[in-house]
Amino acid sequence: MDRPHGGTHGGTHGGTALSSDETIVLATPVFGAPLPAAMRDAIEAVAGVRVVQLSPDGRAHDGDDDALAAARVILRGGVPASVLDHVLSHAPQVRWIHSVSAGVERVATPAVRSRGITVTNARGVFSRPIAEYVVMMLLAIERRLPQLLDLQRDRTWQPLRGRELSEVTLGIVGFGSIGAEVARLLAPFGTRILATRRHADRGSGDTPNVEIRGWDELDAVLSASDVVLVATPLTDETAGFIGAPELQAMREHAWLINIARGRLIDETALQRALRSGWIGGAVLDVFSEEPLPPESPLYDTPNLVVTPHTSWASSLVADRSIGLFVENLRRFVAGESLANVVDLEAGY
Repeated sequence: MDRPHGGTHGGTHGGTALSSDETIVLATPVFGAPLPAAMRDAIEAVAGVRVVQLSPDGRAHDGDDDALAAARVILRGGVPASVLDHVLSHAPQVRWIHSVSAGVERVATPAVRSRGITVTNARGVFSRPIAEYVVMMLLAIERRLPQLLDLQRDRTWQPLRGRELSEVTLGIVGFGSIGAEVARLLAPFGTRILATRRHADRGSGDTPNVEIRGWDELDAVLSASDVVLVATPLTDETAGFIGAPELQAMREHAWLINIARGRLIDETALQRALRSGWIGGAVLDVFSEEPLPPESPLYDTPNLVVTPHTSWASSLVADRSIGLFVENLRRFVAGESLANVVDLEAGY
């Protein structure tokens, strides 16, 4: 898709005249904090670009309302949809929003849709750390680390037999950049991988150890897998799509891992499945409500590993994320097509 064309804009900001060829980027807090100076400098190294940082509630730090009115680009961090819409109401010339997350359910607001704003996301930025998290958990499950830790707490000496990953079938629900990276990391282990995707005819790319199935074969993949990885985007169609019937379709010894979005899984059904022994266990890094409140029953659910939405985090993702944005910003200024354009109707 061609980039939304820029244009000139005038006015004043804080007593300083706005350049007619200046591209203003509105930056909400990214990864929970304002942009560090080094990242701001990297963005402003693109010719003719100026960054205006916004507070968590969407206001310019220095009251630079004229810059908001002239801005063409928003770099969106983890702010809610209401804040994004507030910013847009004061930024009528915005043509492009880049989300530093892969999910865009909080970006595809009615205001964004009605104005025809181009949205890009961070697809691929977090694939490596999330894939490493999945491999870590897969090894922990098959080498029975949770049970070994229980034995240590009980001061019990009882060797346990694990399984090698070449004996394991991993089902990946939603085969995108994360699933492909998981498959690449698991290839040396000889793990069998079954994957579902909406367009099965697109194949598995350069991951020959993956068998791609259509979305209509989800139950078959669930019933054939020792571990099921949920890695599909959250859309109106996929919200809550892993419920009691899907959990009952899984093997009794199988584990479920969710690194995508909490709302993809019916958490009440999952608790029942774990307490009733429908499945062997689960690993959740994402939840319907985040942060997960201390009183949540999920913390005490048997055979459930809870981690605080940390699978994506590494020391490299911030630089990788800003690098992607800077490259797209260079394309925007040059009038070239943008990478990672999101289909707002599909939701990814």
